[in-house]
Amino acid sequence: MTLQAYLDQRNMTKYHLSKISGVPKTTIMDICAGRSSIARCTAKTVQQLARALGCSMEDIMALSGEDFDTL
Repeated sequence: MTLQAYLDQRNMTKYHLSKISGVPKTTIMDICAGRSSIARCTAKTVQQLARALGCSMEDIMALSGEDFDTL
């Protein structure tokens, strides 16, 4: 599952995720578009995304564009 698919599943926009996580919208947009990889993000960014989405950092790292069933 990708970050975009996860956001779609939760009916959440990239803008909203940016606001609640503190991660710049451009970073989230780059991850969703495949221009950047979650694996290349800092631990702080992964932690902010995990906290905002209510999941673990490991779950966020699994959102690497590979096909995962669920978080």
